[in-house]
Amino acid sequence: MYRIYNFAVLVIYSTYLINISALKRFRNSKRNVQYENVYKSVNVLWMVKRRSVIACFTSCADDINCWSVAFNKNDGRCQAFNRDFTNQPVKGIPENEWTHYDVSPVTVCKTVTPNTQAKNCSEVQSQGHSCSGVYTIYPSVDIQKDVWCDLQTIEGRWTVFQQRKDGSVNFYRRWSDYEQGFGDPNTEYWIGNEALYQLTLSGGNELLILMQTWDGVWKYAHYTDFYIGPKNDNYRLHFSEYSGSAGNSLFYQVGYQFSTLDTDNDVSGVSCNPKYHKGGFWFSACGSSDLNGYYYQSGIISNDSCHWWTFTEYRESLKTIYMMVR
Repeated sequence: MYRIYNFAVLVIYSTYLINISALKRFRNSKRNVQYENVYKSVNVLWMVKRRSVIACFTSCADDINCWSVAFNKNDGRCQAFNRDFTNQPVKGIPENEWTHYDVSPVTVCKTVTPNTQAKNCSEVQSQGHSCSGVYTIYPSVDIQKDVWCDLQTIEGRWTVFQQRKDGSVNFYRRWSDYEQGFGDPNTEYWIGNEALYQLTLSGGNELLILMQTWDGVWKYAHYTDFYIGPKNDNYRLHFSEYSGSAGNSLFYQVGYQFSTLDTDNDVSGVSCNPKYHKGGFWFSACGSSDLNGYYYQSGIISNDSCHWWTFTEYRESLKTIYMMVR
């Protein structure tokens, strides 16, 4: 049903200048043929006029909310959506000349894990690497980690320290696991609290969280001055200003320590984890987010799910989560 298009080839045949670096995001994008000749009016971010589908993609490239586009070849209308419509029920109005594409967030063009000797993914990108994927980094002299580097999203340089996408990794773990890290950066993982402390030690960091619900909608939360405290302060959470589209669900947990099923550092009268939550996280009493909660295989509403309250105003289990720092 879906055909993969290499947009680098299309750039060669384009008759006007295109932002090639922006198009890297779309090399693995997929044409959504179930929406051929269908006009959609839901989840629309904006609509503009463009000369070609490539120009339409380029307009979307720098918008972190944009996850799919539609282009009308007849009159040049270009729509951007905050939703990935892959495998979603077709809803819209029949109208000729519309083509639809679910875009890829990153370009992956390597098959090995480079050992860069870099401290973080910002240094990886400074070394000339431009493809998102798994790289070996050294947050400190005695810590070596394989991590996913996002080198495309809003100019890249992001070290992904948490990733949820399929439920393949158990996040209901003890303090020692969260301290050291676990999982696989190709699928699901937590980098480890000590590594995250070292990554944020220098200050001035940004935290970016990308989240997707099971109906394909993407939203994000961005925080400035992000860092966590040392082990003797139980990796306390710090950040300053919020911006984004997902809402500030982390607000009630800033300034609080990390807790796991065997180490209770919250201020609740009962242990937030495991009584209400099923994953290590920063809890107050208890909080409106738990991105390390239980991964359900649908958008189930449950206190113990991996959720972000202000996304849907429910504790709805999310489908995809990326937490990253730079």
